[in-house]
Amino acid sequence: MRAFIGFDFSEELKKRLTDIQAKLIHKTEKGSWVSNSNFHLTLKFLGEIDENQIDSIDEILKKLSTTRFPINVYLDDLGYFNKKGNEYRVVWLGLKGQIDDIDSMYHELEKEMHNIGFEKEGRRFSPHITLGRRVRTKVDFNELKVLVEPLLGERFILDNLVLMKSQVKMGKRVYTPILSHKLKNI
Repeated sequence: MRAFIGFDFSEELKKRLTDIQAKLIHKTEKGSWVSNSNFHLTLKFLGEIDENQIDSIDEILKKLSTTRFPINVYLDDLGYFNKKGNEYRVVWLGLKGQIDDIDSMYHELEKEMHNIGFEKEGRRFSPHITLGRRVRTKVDFNELKVLVEPLLGERFILDNLVLMKSQVKMGKRVYTPILSHKLKNI
């Protein structure tokens, strides 16, 4: 099964992200928008995993969740990866706050997953929330940033560490939690 490790979000935050998407959709010609139920923050993409690896992954997530406090962050900025003309491969929201804690957790997760046979990520970790892919805009990207700015700044807590299964059902990507661990309470 295809899987990744990340943070799942509250329904309240997912609603806020959907509101931000709605503002953007009116200013775009096309795009593949992330569905409300699929919003998350990826820590590590695993690719294809076997069922027999789940117990080892569970042990790592359990260890991480009992040694880490919930992480306070807020929605900060609208950005993108890879622009070609007025089309953006990925449109995302950046985060501010306890980013060092996310980064530290990412590096520990990378080390632990490498110890059980997973490859280390070849690029720098850049925590973000994907809103859409292959987005073609009707306006300059800076206009989109101004449009969503009033909806940013909302603080939220990252505390639900999950192993997610990723599959395509009826042409749509669907993420299903396989296991979940709450970060230790303060």
